[in-house]
Amino acid sequence: MGLTDLSSALWITLIAIILVFAGILVLWAVMELLVHLTTNRPKNSELVENTAPQDHHEMKQKVAAAAVVTALYVHNATMRIPSTTKQEMLTPWQSMHRNYGHQPQSRRKK
Repeated sequence: MGLTDLSSALWITLIAIILVFAGILVLWAVMELLVHLTTNRPKNSELVENTAPQDHHEMKQKVAAAAVVTALYVHNATMRIPSTTKQEMLTPWQSMHRNYGHQPQSRRKK
């Protein structure tokens, strides 16, 4: 029994899918290898120095300062009222069409 056109197409598709996933896995492996080779690992003495306990009071002060700055920024950003210019004013045509979209379906003319 010979291969039909449909079965040939399915085999070609299957092979293509396998090749695509194999290529993705090869690229992933190469990237992992490059990351492994190019990372700077700290020596044991540097690792011990970096993991020393920090001053928790100073850390809390920095967190509180960041929270205040964020709150002030959000408050100022929400309180800004944009000034409208003559170009931004709605024309009667625009106003009519915007209001038309907000009316219930039964009030619209057909």
